Amino acid sequence: MPRRQLARESGRASGERQAFERVEFNRAAGRGLDILTAFTAGDQFLGNAEIAHRTGIPRSTVSRITATLTDLGYLNYADQLGKYEIGPRVLALSHSLMSKLRVHTTARPLMDQLAREANAVVGLSMLDGLNVVFVESALGERPYSQQPQVGFRVPVAFTAMGWACLSTMSINDRAETLRRLEERYPDRAADIRRNVEQAVADVWQRGFCISLGALDPGSNAVGVPYLHPDGRHILAFNMTAPKSVLTRKSIESTWGPRLVTMVEQLRASSADRPAGHAAVAPRSTAKGPRRGR
Repeated sequence: MPRRQLARESGRASGERQAFERVEFNRAAGRGLDILTAFTAGDQFLGNAEIAHRTGIPRSTVSRITATLTDLGYLNYADQLGKYEIGPRVLALSHSLMSKLRVHTTARPLMDQLAREANAVVGLSMLDGLNVVFVESALGERPYSQQPQVGFRVPVAFTAMGWACLSTMSINDRAETLRRLEERYPDRAADIRRNVEQAVADVWQRGFCISLGALDPGSNAVGVPYLHPDGRHILAFNMTAPKSVLTRKSIESTWGPRLVTMVEQLRASSADRPAGHAAVAPRSTAKGPRRGR
């Protein structure tokens, strides 16, 4: 895909976001969503005090909002614990999104095959602010870790899939996201900028970027971006495994190119690619040294 076309697609998404941001922000609605996203994969129940601590919202305000969300079905209240859990109505929201994306259903057989070949975890995630959220994953035959569940979030700043997502952004959007990342992680700002800049260059040159222990010192990963054909959703595929299995050499010679090929197969699928749209930066045959991460 020509660089100008990719920039045009991501620029269109940027323009839509900017138009949306000009609408007056509703603080109450924003706080309600902050409370829902305070629940992570490891949480079943949270109390108002815990939610207030995680979100920074005053506890009295949290109490009013959780009561409202319970009435609407987005939270359930456990009387015996005095705490809340995510309610069934949230599932309806996720089902609507997943059924619209469809890419995960087409990708799953390809992900399963690659995971078995590499004996690694192969994941598909979507950009969500300063995080990426898993929407699908596959495990090799001898898994080294638990399978990431749908909805599991990892930071953009320290993951190959996060860096891959950043590579599809317009220059202005990427600069703004970098600014926010550096603000959130001031002690690691220089490393974050260096890793992102290298990853973007790698994606444009060879189609994938590499993380050598950036999130977990014992694991390596490779990421490939996927701009959804609708032009509004930025996703990425990744492979991750212990560094003894997924070495830098094997990523560069085998698994990085294989992941790119898998994404190209997905793009070529008539079910997921309307005419005139593409989803990942082109590879280049140019060679050159790579900085480690």
